Amino acid sequence: MIGQLNDLYSLRCETCGGHHFEDLADNEDWDAIYRQIAEDLLSGADYKVNADLHLKTAEKLCKVIDSNIKPTREDELRLVAALKQNIYPFSAAKSFQQMLYYRKMMVDNGSVIGKDQFIKRIADTGEIFNKKFLSAEYENAAYSAIMADKWSRFSDDEYLQYSTVGDSNVRPSHAVLDKYTAPKTDVFWKKNYPPNGWGCRCTVVPGKANFQNALTSKEAGSQLKTENKDTPFYNNVGESKLIFDGKHPYFQEAGGKVRNLSWQEYGMPNLEKIYSEEKPTFSRTTKEEYQNWWKAQTKKSGDDIQVKDVLGNHITLPSGEGKPGKPSDYFKEHILKKSDENRHEFATKVKTILESPDEVWLNPQDKNTINYLKYYEGGIIRIIVKDNLEAETMFFIDKNGDSVLNKIGEARKGVLMYRK
Repeated sequence: MIGQLNDLYSLRCETCGGHHFEDLADNEDWDAIYRQIAEDLLSGADYKVNADLHLKTAEKLCKVIDSNIKPTREDELRLVAALKQNIYPFSAAKSFQQMLYYRKMMVDNGSVIGKDQFIKRIADTGEIFNKKFLSAEYENAAYSAIMADKWSRFSDDEYLQYSTVGDSNVRPSHAVLDKYTAPKTDVFWKKNYPPNGWGCRCTVVPGKANFQNALTSKEAGSQLKTENKDTPFYNNVGESKLIFDGKHPYFQEAGGKVRNLSWQEYGMPNLEKIYSEEKPTFSRTTKEEYQNWWKAQTKKSGDDIQVKDVLGNHITLPSGEGKPGKPSDYFKEHILKKSDENRHEFATKVKTILESPDEVWLNPQDKNTINYLKYYEGGIIRIIVKDNLEAETMFFIDKNGDSVLNKIGEARKGVLMYRK
């Protein structure tokens, strides 16, 4: 895997001269994580992904998306959220691979090595994964975010022109495409939209319909096929919203496992341990109090409420007022319809939970819905948000209920996005 990634990332190619990457490993956070992993594995822990290692990696990569896209429109907010939803499975797959390496390092000649030696081995390998490789991944995430945002700003009827930096460091295969022009809807952009390699500096600018191309569409479309076909770059990040697609070795080695891991496989505590510490309580509300609460909230538009969640996503709590379909298809009225479950009694906690949950899980098995969990004294409140960032529903799981383990196990599954 390490050799394969060294070849794939090619941090300093013969023509581009390489990049200066941010130092992402020179801090104590990684060392503390490495020590914890060593202690866990030596004590017999069998989790597949270390939650702290995974979330630290995701945090680094999500941060660069936020740094390069400053959303002001709804479609831009959704773009940022979609790009981040690709980052978390990628980070989980990367952490999954690291854990496989660390387990193998624990034994020499049939004997388990000492703690200090094991920590050093993990740190040395971590230097490769979380400095050298993460730097390349960080750079790619940064430029992919810029280009995805740029794609969203072009209208569908525009002509686009491929543009290199124009200096002597441009890859020859990219230089051939300089000034190639085609409609945004042309199939060429599906596989040749920048970035087209690690450290690629190419971009796209508005073009003219009557521009005379030096290449035929067939010649242009096949130019990068040989070098990119089996890499994550044979992709248009603006269309797919995938910075790292399924061709990346992390995903290929892990298969689909990392998209549906349980809390146990992240090494997280069970309910008994969670409830060994005191939890907050909440006051139950009547239907009238819930409706008055809704009325008092600042509105995004119409009767809809918007909340910025713990991850920076702007979550809409939709109302059916003035909208097509049944009112109960929308969050506000849906809560009221579930009168037999008294969901209105805890619905005023929705903002608190989105802003300060205990756990957040992405569920790729259920259309990329996001689950927000908050542990209260009597049980757990779960909020489900659809991939378009609209809240769908919320409900209470009684911690003493007969099926609590099944219900909470179902919620604590997928790709971990946050834990307090």
